[in-house]
Amino acid sequence: MYKTKNATPKELKALKVINQDEIEDLTGSKLDPVKAWEVIKDVSDNFKNTDEKALEADQLLFEMLNPEMKQSKKPEKNNETIRLQEKERARALELLELELLIAA
Repeated sequence: MYKTKNATPKELKALKVINQDEIEDLTGSKLDPVKAWEVIKDVSDNFKNTDEKALEADQLLFEMLNPEMKQSKKPEKNNETIRLQEKERARALELLELELLIAA
């Protein structure tokens, strides 16, 4: 369930956050892994309850702690999925062309 349940404050404090400046620009504050872990713990009632956002944050924090275990976020695509995506892009291009013709 929660992968960072047994993380220690020492591990979290030692975690080097890359792109800290960009995070601060976007959110107005730096990312503190210890505080993030505490929020996950509080929201999930000490890791007992399933909360989608807490699980997502837990996964991201776990990937930061264990970059070698990062799971691929891109599922393998089969031919049918690729064809559907191609058709969707083609429709989007056709709509864009029509919008341009109407605007001209």
